[in-house]
Amino acid sequence: MFTSTIAPILIDALLDNSSSVVATTQYSVSQEVLDYVKRVKTIYHWLIPLMIIILLVAIIGNGLICISAKWLSSPVSPYLKLCISLAAADTWAALLLITGLIVNSYLPVIFGYQKKSMCFEAVLEMFRISGMLTSDLHLFALAINQFFGTMYPLKYKIMITTRRIRTIIIALWTVPLMFVFGWFVAKEDDGLRHPTCNFTFYNRFPFRITIFLIFMLPLISTLIIYGCILVKLLKAKVEFETYCSDQKMESSSPNNNFNKNNKTPAARSLSTRSTNVYSKLKLVWTTLLIVSTFSLSWGLCVLYFVMVCAEGCIIIYRENIGLYMSLFLSSTVNSLVMVKLASNPFIYTLRIKAIRSSVDRFVNKIRRRPADAKSYYMTSLVPSTNIEPTAI
Repeated sequence: MFTSTIAPILIDALLDNSSSVVATTQYSVSQEVLDYVKRVKTIYHWLIPLMIIILLVAIIGNGLICISAKWLSSPVSPYLKLCISLAAADTWAALLLITGLIVNSYLPVIFGYQKKSMCFEAVLEMFRISGMLTSDLHLFALAINQFFGTMYPLKYKIMITTRRIRTIIIALWTVPLMFVFGWFVAKEDDGLRHPTCNFTFYNRFPFRITIFLIFMLPLISTLIIYGCILVKLLKAKVEFETYCSDQKMESSSPNNNFNKNNKTPAARSLSTRSTNVYSKLKLVWTTLLIVSTFSLSWGLCVLYFVMVCAEGCIIIYRENIGLYMSLFLSSTVNSLVMVKLASNPFIYTLRIKAIRSSVDRFVNKIRRRPADAKSYYMTSLVPSTNIEPTAI
């Protein structure tokens, strides 16, 4: 992770502070590192601002979707509620990443800001790791929701109630945070229980493999669930298309004039089912697009997280991997995460009609707002006989 792996080495080298509270004080500051810091400072001057711009796009886009949720047409489906909560999680993750880039990388490396303790960084990292797990579990919840809607459509409304969805969303936000918080207070002289909040466990293999497994298990389960859903829906689609081809052949017969103009109840039922199948297929493909981009971004980031650390991992900092390669890999995986966060709003608005409509309604309401309070007061005194059309 970019804001908590490379930056400590750079800070120690830059400040030449042997008593630094950062967890990487065991590294000796050599001329090679000093030369590296000078080059990295040049890179940071443009790289960090560029990353912040991408994350600001993510915050604005996902935040707009969250704010526009008020204008969703009722009733709001459980799928849409989970999507809105996921957009809120992405907004939170982008905000934490911006804070980490500024506090852990830009200020210390560019301006030489010295830290007296790591307490703020510990809390920031705790929320950041839990936020990543929250997004992961949101995708798992979306998969389960669509699984019940596809496999048990008649019992879906009984199983997925408003109260249960509300409880699930609260759990998706709180359980990961409580779990990660447990790691930060588990040991007496580590994490938040350390005098300067020096979380050395973070750079060791046990913590990283735990986060990796907790992240990967729901993600793999999500992919398996969507595989089952796709098999079911594609099979139903093939059956419907076969039926349509048979009906077309029968309707072409000259002795079948009555069936041309009169659909049987069975045919109408199958037509309704086909509409549901195509609608569900579109939702599944949309969610799979979100899951696949999530796997490519956060998945690679977590893979780097578990493979490279200071103690116990396959790759050890400055022993099995050089500073430049470490900077390149960490920057790459974190850039993928940032692009992912910024691209999600476009996926929602381009492929989910209900979210696109709610955003349109919100934007139209902003545009129709009077320029000042006085004009609003004057227009409110004039009776209106026109009904405002609903935004589409």
